[in-house]
Amino acid sequence: MDASDLQRRLNEFQVIANEVLTDVKDITPPQVKHWIVSPFLVALGWDPHDKKQVYLDFPTKFDGGHADFALLDPSGRPRMILEVYGGKTPIRQAAEDAGKKARGINAPLALLTNGAEFSLWYIAEKEAPTPLFMLLLKDLAENADALAGLSAEYRLSETGIEQLRRSAIRMAVLQMLEDNSEKTFDAMVAWVKSQVAPGALDDATEIAIRDATMVWLTEEHLNMPIFANQSGPHRPHELRPTNARDWEPFPKGPAGTFQYKYDTSKTLDARQSPKEVKQALRMQGMRTHTATAFGGFYYALRQRAGLPMNAN
Repeated sequence: MDASDLQRRLNEFQVIANEVLTDVKDITPPQVKHWIVSPFLVALGWDPHDKKQVYLDFPTKFDGGHADFALLDPSGRPRMILEVYGGKTPIRQAAEDAGKKARGINAPLALLTNGAEFSLWYIAEKEAPTPLFMLLLKDLAENADALAGLSAEYRLSETGIEQLRRSAIRMAVLQMLEDNSEKTFDAMVAWVKSQVAPGALDDATEIAIRDATMVWLTEEHLNMPIFANQSGPHRPHELRPTNARDWEPFPKGPAGTFQYKYDTSKTLDARQSPKEVKQALRMQGMRTHTATAFGGFYYALRQRAGLPMNAN
């Protein structure tokens, strides 16, 4: 499943989940399980009815309890627990208990959700749980490329988990670098590493930090005066964040053309290549929230316009 297919699936899931949350006030954990979590797993390619993939009420060693769901690898090992809460539960506060449940069965991931928020944590053997993603329902599809490691295609293998961690670290590093002063590449890497929690540095984090720093430097390079519109902003933190929901089809325009709903003088042509659309955004003083979110932004516009997912 490539990022564009996953993004399409997550968009379809988002429509279903939004309808549930709109229609059902004070949603309960059982309702979240059946009406939101199960469709979410289907969007990721998992079969909630196959107990060799998805195990309900998986017994754990923590307080003699159980995890609401456990996702299994092909050999039957639990690789991620999924804990479900009611609509008003602050799920971020439940990470410690979820981490104990996951650690008790040697599962390296824990996903917590109340239907509106999705919080994914990496569970190291001796460290406190590390947050990978804390995404709202409305932001899942735009981060499809970063969530690919959760898809059934990987069955939460070491490769899939490493991909998830790298994606999460790249997103965090890009955010950190937005406000960072100019430094050499090695100085930037050293600075970001100093911000990472003790014990969290390994080969995956090292590679992800360097990848993200290089992405940021490339983005910064494109904003130097010699390359950028002289009248426009030149540094990433000066650009206004945007997402696909901010753009509406251009009235009477060809399919694929959009205008910014808050300033109709700003336009995009999603028929163009990703590089051209990204440059058009920057020329108009805008960017996606992170560099890794641009793919979801671009394909969301193309999907709404009925354009093929692979640009020419």
